[in-house]
Parts: sequence; structure tokens; C-alpha cells
Amino acid sequence: MDVVGVGALNVDLLYEVPSLRFGAMEITPGSKTYGTEEAFRELLSEVSRSGQLMGRSGGGSAANTVYALSRMGYRTAFLGVIGKDEEGKFIQSSMGGVDLTRIKRHKRSGKCLSLLADGDRSLLVLPNANDLFSYSEEDIEFLNDARFVHMGSFAADSALASQKMLLEYLDDDVYVSFSPGELYARRGMKQLAPILERTRILFLNSNEMELLTGKGPEEGARVLLDSGPRVVVCTRGGGGSLIVSRNSEIAVPAKRTVVKDATGAGDVYAAGFLAGYLDGATLEVCGEIGSAAAALSVASYGREGYPDERFLRRFAKVM
Repeated sequence: MDVVGVGALNVDLLYEVPSLRFGAMEITPGSKTYGTEEAFRELLSEVSRSGQLMGRSGGGSAANTVYALSRMGYRTAFLGVIGKDEEGKFIQSSMGGVDLTRIKRHKRSGKCLSLLADGDRSLLVLPNANDLFSYSEEDIEFLNDARFVHMGSFAADSALASQKMLLEYLDDDVYVSFSPGELYARRGMKQLAPILERTRILFLNSNEMELLTGKGPEEGARVLLDSGPRVVVCTRGGGGSLIVSRNSEIAVPAKRTVVKDATGAGDVYAAGFLAGYLDGATLEVCGEIGSAAAALSVASYGREGYPDERFLRRFAKVM
């Protein structure tokens, strides 16, 4: 197995809305918040009246990355939890060729309301079954057959604790990549230390860098290198990405494109970067593949524009 993902699995409902104000409720542009069933239901009711449903898609940061890698021809699998409901069946079908034999099922599936307004993307997440993430001895054996384990985030403290324990059983020759997202970045470096110490490649955006380290991309990346990762990758939207290792600092420009839906752009960048890394490309080429993959992603809604094997062949000569 090339890459096994570990993280949340959701159904994403993608709505274009004229504004992020809904009666007395106002959503912060670019935010990601976790809500209750009641809050999710109330907001969905408001959004359904004022917005336009653009599609339904599988979601979850690590899930997006692993799905994109699968489309590009890599052997991938996933550890996570879905519900015993219609949404769970949809999530399964949305993951394409990803091996889902290690998926567990409990109650109701996770959901994410993705609101697109004036180029901003704001998310309200209902974790549901994702909060019940756990692992078995068979899962550990499965992970130890992978080249990479790619970690995403969960909302529940217990799920984070399970991730930390899981890493203790990984063989040294299994690489770990990690996308903490805003939720984990807010927890701070101390809480994430056991994961950071085991991480080979860390992916985060400028906002997450500030939340996690209190510093900008360049200085924050240097701080993070001292905590364990070999490579720190910071995406900066239209400003491209910064790739920092012990002996290099590489700026990669963003690809020009029309942005329809920025949901998952960083996840697809990570997939492109990992694709290059798996095939022995330089860090600069990894970043170029990631940037091109992200540009494809944001030009369509949901997972419609994710890269495939034909996309990857464009870079075969430089890898």
C-alpha cells in the first residue's frame, strides 16, 4: 500500500450563498466550526432558503488527499468511521478506488455544510461517528504495510488520543505526513507534540501556521522543524506555497485558475506533493505538482476536478 489515510469522513453539502448572514446568525468568512445537530439543522434550513445547492461530495481532509492520490494511480486505503445510514453508503461510494476494508460503522455519519460566498469558504461540521474513532491490532498490521500514513484531524479529544497511541505502534520505516487543519492548530504544539515528533512531512496553511506557532510561514516553519518534521509545507492561497527543510527554503508560485470552490484545495495540494515524493521527485517539483493539482481542484465544485493519472503524466519527465 502506498498511502493509508487516518481522519474524519464526512458528507459535504456545497452551497453558494449571497452572504454569510442568516437572520441573527452570522458566519465568519473562512472559518471552520464544529456544531451540534440542532445548530446544523437550523443553519441548513436557512441556507436552503437563501442559497443554491451546488452539489454533494465526500469530504474530510485526509480523505480528500487519499482519494486524490487514488485517482492519480496510487494504492491507497483509509482508517476512519462512518455511520450505518444512507450518508455512510454515499461516503463509501465517493471514495472511488480507495481500500475501505478497515472502515468502522457507528450510528450517524459526519456532515459538513460548506458555504461559498464572495470567494470565501466557511464550514460548519457535525462530527457524529468521527468522534468514535479507534483502532485494532489488525489496523496496526495494515498500517505497517504502507509507505506513508497520512493523518488528518478529529474533533473529539478521545480520537486525538487514539491517533497518538496508534503512532507508537508504527514501524520506523513507515513515513508519516500530517495535515493538522485549523482545529488541531488551535490546540498548540504541546498537544500535538507526539504526532509532530513522528511526522516526516507537515502540511498547513498560513492561518494554521500562525495559530500553531504564533509566527509567520518562514519563522514558524523553522520552529516546527525543531519539533520533528523533516519538511514543512505552508500553503498561502494565491501567494503559492513555501517548502522548508533543514537545508532549503523553496517558494513555489500558485497556478493561475478560476476559483469556483476552494474546499479541499490544501488537501489536493498535499496529494500532489506526496505523489511527487513517493516517486522520488525533488521538493521543488513536489511543490509544483501540488500547486497544479490544487489549481485543478478549485476550478470545480467538490471533487469533480481532482487530478488523475493523465495529470500526473505531465510531470513524469522531471520526477
